[in-house]
Amino acid sequence: MARIRDLSPNTQRIKAHEPKKSVVCEHQTVTDADGATLLHLTTFGSKDRVSHPKSSQSLQLDAKIAAGLTQVFRDTFGDDELGIPPSMDVVFPSDITVDLHSLTAAYNKNPELFRELIGNDEAADDVVAMARRRNQVARFKRLLEDDEYFAEEAKEVPKESPEAVWQRFFEENPWIFGVSLSGQLLTKWSDEKLEQVVVGSSISGVGKRADALMRTSGRIKSMVFAEIKTHRTPLLKDKPYRSGCWAPSAELSGAVAQVQGTIHRTVDKIGRRLQQQASDGSDIPGDYTYLLRPRSYLIAGNLNGLHGEAGGVHEDKFKSFELFRRHLTEPEVLTFDELLARAEWIVESTPIDLIPEVDQ
Repeated sequence: MARIRDLSPNTQRIKAHEPKKSVVCEHQTVTDADGATLLHLTTFGSKDRVSHPKSSQSLQLDAKIAAGLTQVFRDTFGDDELGIPPSMDVVFPSDITVDLHSLTAAYNKNPELFRELIGNDEAADDVVAMARRRNQVARFKRLLEDDEYFAEEAKEVPKESPEAVWQRFFEENPWIFGVSLSGQLLTKWSDEKLEQVVVGSSISGVGKRADALMRTSGRIKSMVFAEIKTHRTPLLKDKPYRSGCWAPSAELSGAVAQVQGTIHRTVDKIGRRLQQQASDGSDIPGDYTYLLRPRSYLIAGNLNGLHGEAGGVHEDKFKSFELFRRHLTEPEVLTFDELLARAEWIVESTPIDLIPEVDQ
């Protein structure tokens, strides 16, 4: 009888025992004088023994030796041979929920296993895409509401321009425009960027710049323009024009004129129909985009700017703004918080398999 105190490799020249000399090993749990749990192993004589089987050899090992021996087994035979699934180091509670910390630890321990699981899941791409969209909507909300966070992102764009912050965000997330602006699915005009020069050295090969140039999806495509300002763009002037009437701010009315001018110059230069071309400059048969009074959008400001001193809605301001934008033929004016609300609704309320595939 012996208790193992150390486990180390053996360098002796050992031969395999013959199967006919195999023995039976029984195990049980015992406790030593200090209260430590031990595994007791007992072997019994070979089956050819004439007398009744009796204990031949016995070993005892504690948790430390058992852990070392377990690793020896895995190194020798391999997890597949032993039927041991890859370890994720996650302990699932009885209600089969996993806390984020445990799941993160499991991923860090064995990221390849997670990638394999995701790769074998037909819905994995949808799950990953939806998770990314939720993260981007959270980022959208933070850019809109957290001035310090917005300032940090502004440091990463040229001249720390607020418009450049939003331009970059929507370049990274064209799906927000694609499924939020219109009842039609909109896709980017170019696979490279939303922002395009439309007059001058432009898309027609012939400079007026559009912050987001898109087109509708379907058998017949139409061009769609969008101009992106900032969430801080004032919607109305500081003082009423007349009692109860508030004029649009210079920034808002100027942006409207900018969009209208861009569209007019584009249609005047390109005409009513634009032929799509391949990378070698040749025409793509039947692939046209029409410019018949192209739809346009202006993203600017925040409806919070229509609140009064006490924080409630200033009805005269709201009425003045609503009447102004509803009587505009083009562009359609949307505020950043309205666009955020649409994006939030899309990712939270729409079944994953019903969200159209738009350029990520």
